[in-house]
Amino acid sequence: MQTFRDIAPYVALASAALTLALFVLVIVLWRSVRRVRRAQLVVMGHHEQRDIVAHVGSLDSQVRNLREAVELLTDELDEQKRHLDRALTNRAIVRYDAFRDAGGEQSASFALLDNHRSGVVFSAIAARDFARIYVKHLRDGVADRDLSPEEQRAVAAAVPRPLAPGDDGPRAARAPRLADEPRPPAGGPPPDDDERRAFDALAELGDPPPEPAPDAEPFTWDAGGDRPAGPEPSSGA
Repeated sequence: MQTFRDIAPYVALASAALTLALFVLVIVLWRSVRRVRRAQLVVMGHHEQRDIVAHVGSLDSQVRNLREAVELLTDELDEQKRHLDRALTNRAIVRYDAFRDAGGEQSASFALLDNHRSGVVFSAIAARDFARIYVKHLRDGVADRDLSPEEQRAVAAAVPRPLAPGDDGPRAARAPRLADEPRPPAGGPPPDDDERRAFDALAELGDPPPEPAPDAEPFTWDAGGDRPAGPEPSSGA
């Protein structure tokens, strides 16, 4: 009994020290939990309590849906570009004097072509006592009738750099691929700033950044449409 009374103060002191240590530990853990909650608030925003894993899964699903929508819009944009390549949106007018006795550049050649140099060329030849109109059809730079020098100038001014037959204009840039999608072969061009920012965002989520998607394949211009079938007198005859 005497022994218990001798060690009682030491037991009480140890209990007090343990209680103080536990209290400090509780404070430290409480502050850590507060920091974690503030970090979650920055990521998740002000809404109901949710599991962070479920929230990340929801964000991943939304990103995938957004990428699918972007791919659909990109395909639609490429299709519209192909239609525009065949639309008669390029035009040019060349005025001249077809005859020496008719001044004022009353004669003119008008070219209305698409990006492949397909379309029509109109020529209005004006003289003192008559006026004539000539219409010629072009397909991929080749006319159904010989073009006059003025008509050749109008065609070259309307479409300086025509597309080759069967080629399309530059395609729209594709969105960067996700980590679990098939990756393109190495050796492509370096990623641009938008792709690099997308890769950094994926790296912050813990996913390894994928390799950059290749840009649109390069295309070449074909100057075959610049070869006229032969000159024609200025009168258009």
